[in-house]
Amino acid sequence: MFLEPQSRRELERAGWRTTLDFRENHVRGLEVGLVRVEPVWIAEAERYVGDVEVASAEGCSADAAWELLADRVASSDVRRTQRVRIAAR
Repeated sequence: MFLEPQSRRELERAGWRTTLDFRENHVRGLEVGLVRVEPVWIAEAERYVGDVEVASAEGCSADAAWELLADRVASSDVRRTQRVRIAAR
C-alpha cells in the first residue's frame, strides 16, 4: 500500500524535497454572495545541486498538482537561484 502519489515518490527519489498545500478560492457575486468554492492544491519541490532549484504547480486536486509538478521538473521548468552568503561583521 502506498500513501503518496507515484509522481511525488519519484520526485523524492530523485532528490527533491516536496510539500503540498491547500487553499480555497471563494468566488462571490456582486448581488448573490458566495457563488462557489474552488479547491486549489499547490505542490512544490526544491533541491540543491550547486544552485537551489525550485518548481511549483497548482491543480484542482492533489493528484493533478503532483502530475503537473512532475511534468514541469521533467521539462526543466524550474527556478534556479545561487546560494546566498551572509557576510560576517
